[in-house]
Amino acid sequence: MEKLKVAILVGGPSTEYEVSLNSGKNVLKKIDVKKFSPSLVVLSRKLKLSVNNQPAKFPEDLKKFDVIFNAMHGQFGEDGQIQAILENLSIPFTGSDLTASNLAMDKWTSLKIFKKSGLRAASNQLLRKPNDKIKPRLKFPIVLKPRYGGSSVGISIVKDKKDLAKKVKIAFKHDSGVVVEEYIPGKEFACSVLEVNGRPKALPVIEIRPKSKYEFFNYEAKYKTDATEEIVPAPISGKLTMEIQRASLIAHKALGCQTYSRSDFIWCKNKLYILELNTLPGLTQTSLFPKSAKAAGLSLKNLITTIINSSLSSSPTINKSLKT
Repeated sequence: MEKLKVAILVGGPSTEYEVSLNSGKNVLKKIDVKKFSPSLVVLSRKLKLSVNNQPAKFPEDLKKFDVIFNAMHGQFGEDGQIQAILENLSIPFTGSDLTASNLAMDKWTSLKIFKKSGLRAASNQLLRKPNDKIKPRLKFPIVLKPRYGGSSVGISIVKDKKDLAKKVKIAFKHDSGVVVEEYIPGKEFACSVLEVNGRPKALPVIEIRPKSKYEFFNYEAKYKTDATEEIVPAPISGKLTMEIQRASLIAHKALGCQTYSRSDFIWCKNKLYILELNTLPGLTQTSLFPKSAKAAGLSLKNLITTIINSSLSSSPTINKSLKT
């Protein structure tokens, strides 16, 4: 059987450009070359395309590939924009579709959907302008998050009013809307979902313990080697493990995600709170999703193959003869 031509798409205009490059290079290194013919496809911050370091036309030259392995993160790559372009051109791609991607990136809307699905989330409010007043029910400390975005970029914890105006201004530099949440102290967990043969399965839970210098699991703690202790399987009871895995499946289904996702949680005073869902978890050497898959007995090579095959199975545009 002829090998599938796979474009490992990285880069884009997001603040997570470097993370995307690291994810894509790791995928290129580990992909099964007996099954796939991979190319590293880089989209510059100015939306200029290159294929194996050669200039190409965006997006039309992407049609030369059988499937796009979307290794972009954050805005444009993960919020539905690239998904809309690929869907319009009928090009199969990995991960969730336009709708689910957009919902997951929208921290305000996704939290409302999670709550309607029976999950618990912190009290929150959406600021549409920097001078919007924060409602009295939200007591300090609070968390400020750009409405759209990922990798904890622009997120800060505000302990009292004296730093509020400054940190709100910083958050608005990243987005036109800012979500304010009650700060929930507690243990942090991550749980990934992987679809195999059309059925979503929750992978082993990871406990996240940022080193003492970090207030929370921020950008540096996520991607700097040895900045965080990540324990998988998490050293918790079977009951709590099942609760977290069940919540991750509910979140995945509630947003209509496909192929894979990762949800983040806080456990506080015997209550589980969902923080957010990521539709394109990182695939770098320090990323949580590959670690969880490994704990389930799935190597990165086999994980990549599963992601591609699962995405092809769910794509309405794919020629089924291309499936490996």
